[in-house]
Amino acid sequence: MAEELAVFDAEAPWVKHLERAHGLIHAVARFIEEESEPNAHLAPAARKLESGLVAMYDAFDGRADRGTSIGVAHGRVWEAAILLARAGLPHELAALRDACGELVAAEERFPRVPIAGRSTAPLRAGSDRLPLHVIERASLAPSFRAPEVPAPEPEVPELALPEPKTFEELKAAAEAMRRFVKERAKARLDDPKPAVKPEERPAEKEAPSGFAFAPEAAISEDTFIRRWARSCFEEIGMLGVQRAPLPGDDWRACQSLELRMIAAIDAVAALGPTAIAHLEPWAMDAPAADPMRIFAVAMVGGCLEGRDALACAERVLFRFGPGDPVVAEAFASAMKLAPNPFVPNVLRALYALSERGCRAIAVEVLGYRGWLTPAELEQLCEEEDARVFALALPALAAARQVNLERALGRALAHEDLDVQAAALDAMAIAAHPRAALAARAAAEGALGERALLRLAIVARDDDARWLLERMRRTPTALAVEAVGWAGPGEAVPALIKLLEAEEEDVRLAAGAALDRMLGANLVQQIEIAPEALDDVVVVDPNPEPARGRVSLAELVSDPRDRPPTGSKDTLEVPSAEPERWRAYWAAHGERFDRKLRYRRGQGYSPSVSLYELDRLALSAEDRRRLSRELAARTGRWVHLDPHDFVAEQVSGLQAWASIAQRERSST
Repeated sequence: MAEELAVFDAEAPWVKHLERAHGLIHAVARFIEEESEPNAHLAPAARKLESGLVAMYDAFDGRADRGTSIGVAHGRVWEAAILLARAGLPHELAALRDACGELVAAEERFPRVPIAGRSTAPLRAGSDRLPLHVIERASLAPSFRAPEVPAPEPEVPELALPEPKTFEELKAAAEAMRRFVKERAKARLDDPKPAVKPEERPAEKEAPSGFAFAPEAAISEDTFIRRWARSCFEEIGMLGVQRAPLPGDDWRACQSLELRMIAAIDAVAALGPTAIAHLEPWAMDAPAADPMRIFAVAMVGGCLEGRDALACAERVLFRFGPGDPVVAEAFASAMKLAPNPFVPNVLRALYALSERGCRAIAVEVLGYRGWLTPAELEQLCEEEDARVFALALPALAAARQVNLERALGRALAHEDLDVQAAALDAMAIAAHPRAALAARAAAEGALGERALLRLAIVARDDDARWLLERMRRTPTALAVEAVGWAGPGEAVPALIKLLEAEEEDVRLAAGAALDRMLGANLVQQIEIAPEALDDVVVVDPNPEPARGRVSLAELVSDPRDRPPTGSKDTLEVPSAEPERWRAYWAAHGERFDRKLRYRRGQGYSPSVSLYELDRLALSAEDRRRLSRELAARTGRWVHLDPHDFVAEQVSGLQAWASIAQRERSST
């Protein structure tokens, strides 16, 4: 009878003990790397921690007998603890003592039933979704830095001279010292040491016509693999940062970039262990925080099966600092997409830390992917950190957490304006009956105009009229845009009048609002200067008068070698010409009821929001706003975010379409 095998569970108790030990060991390793005082025991301790982590990864991923690997890891960590005790580091010693306790607990709670081994399925290329590749390889070994202990200087014989008592004796002593120094320098030059001879290259001469010298020697297989893997690594980072569609482009247009990214990930996996082993050094090699490298190492690690691949991304995150917004955004961007089953473990390890940046990353990604447990959601309802609380509110609303009402009350009264804005977004997601009332109160309070668009997507008829009156009193660009989203038919004459406003942003907002309401498709083309930068921050000790908008080429290039100015880009936007809109309104205005609300030329219904979300080339923020509008109007929630791959967004649209169909059937 075949022996029954248990299925590996990344949430099993023994795995959680390993995760806690993993975090403690990395914390000690980071301390060793940051230590500046030389100590003969730190480098050996770092080597012990490295071998202990390799044994832990063998246990995580089943590359060796798990029980034995945990015992080996325990032994290596214990040896590192002895070295740190000799180095006189009590705090780090306590952390390793706790890590040893976690490893003992993992051994005790390891299941007696054998766990199924690793899958041996052949590599398969990804399709339109990110793949998860299983590769036969050894566990990736980290490499921790440690302060070097300077080598002892060789003892130099000194010349013994009697203490001079007269000027003549002093002169003789100086002459003797001069001869001694000269002889010692000569002896050093005459010391027979093997001289390093430069490579002898044949003298270059011109090849005969039609001929060429022999090509260079063939490169090694490892060099070939590293070159191609590095090229794929850089492409993954570039595509991850720049795959979002440009303004005016359809959101499906970025699928070609996604397929390129998947192909590059497939190539790294196909190049094998040699390529994978160099991912972390390539990311660490950056002189400053590089979001492309951080995204690339996190994304590739997230598409390779194994806890060790994700640990590489964790070490890169801590090397450049999770508190840096550039670093945090790149890492979180990859974690929102990665299919590695250990991603929740990594995020919960970050959530358990006290560092604000780590907890923010964890809550953002766990909430985005719907992985927050009921206990975690309940804990986040009482969160004190403003940034973490703001990131948690949409997840609380999507999960319909039982304490959501109390959390919203805290958030709406919070002194941090980002928390107030997140509370209004959460109320829209939860289809809260007081969402419009809260948004109107926030618009009249400290949040001000930031609440207007949030009011527009949940507005009732009286709220739409309130937005119109507010626009008439204070015709700012945000107020005009909010009226366009609310869509009251009686606002059209006022919007046409604002097309003659002095402020350009108000005129453009009025044109966009009319197009959103009437769907007239009256467009115009505007030109955008190439590489134009606004508010260029340059510290100059001898500042010159401000020159307005400065191109990137002018900012960073030598005046003698400045690249040519590129051609201007054109962008198609709704028309802001009053005559065209007056003519359209005169011809078609009779079919619009002033008492109704319109979107794209139709009376508003959730199906119109779905049409905009699916068919129109809108910005990412507008598409997120449409998702919240659908939630507010239907009382349902479907995760659909522009950051997801196109195939995932299509699945979300299909789910929304079935909800909208039921809404139409019930009315």
